[in-house]
Amino acid sequence: MTAADPRPAGPGGGTQPEEADRLRELLRSPGYLKALVFCALIGVPVSLVAFWFLVALHKLEHLMWSDLPEALGWDAPPWWWPLPLLLVAGPAVGLVVTRLAGAGGHIPAGGLRTGGLSARALPGVILAAMISLPLGATLGPEAPLIALGGGLALLFRDLARVPATAKSTALLGAAGAAAAVAVIFGSPLIAGVLLIEVAGVGGPQLFAVMLPALLSSGIGSLVFTGFGRWTGLDAPSLSVKVGVPVPHLDAGDVLWAIPMAVAIGALLHLIMRGGG
Repeated sequence: MTAADPRPAGPGGGTQPEEADRLRELLRSPGYLKALVFCALIGVPVSLVAFWFLVALHKLEHLMWSDLPEALGWDAPPWWWPLPLLLVAGPAVGLVVTRLAGAGGHIPAGGLRTGGLSARALPGVILAAMISLPLGATLGPEAPLIALGGGLALLFRDLARVPATAKSTALLGAAGAAAAVAVIFGSPLIAGVLLIEVAGVGGPQLFAVMLPALLSSGIGSLVFTGFGRWTGLDAPSLSVKVGVPVPHLDAGDVLWAIPMAVAIGALLHLIMRGGG
């Protein structure tokens, strides 16, 4: 802020009106609108792959901690049961980390992150998760899902021969990750909030990245809900059980959501114009 220009400076060094103008131009640009459409399209296959990934983890965990002990004559796993499982998991994950591309994904102690994972690294990430989580590693599926979703999004981009840029990689990585993790939190909004920290950006850049992420996470949540009820399979969720019946989502709810979204968007646009 200077004497000649009393307007407060934004995080990027420009004044807030200038940053708002740049953001408006970005959101209205044809390239960004195409990216939104592409993020919506990839949300469907990414969420389907994530659904089967979680179902497979759930089945393997039940096999190792319930079916196998019962087959050996125990009603419940004995106290020493985790020891041989972890003894197998450790060297197996070590082989995946050292022999396959991607080193099994990023180190969990470094925090969650999107982007930077090539399609070539996906097999190592999936194998490391499939070995470690069912065999007793006390980690959740969030990091593998984020890596899986971001990697699949970049794979679909390469298959569609979409030009790769730093901005498109950030957008698609966040969108793919959001579509993959939408189910385990029970709400696409919670997945979007998680990715605010994961994306590592702020100001107008955060809004530009979160818009496609929220879009793909909403689509992912719909796919998880519909596909789970259609197949009857259970994908683990971290959502809180409220103890009362939850209304079922049907076709009418989805159709009503479209005009409601248009109306809410138009109302917010009028409020923003009036406030400016």
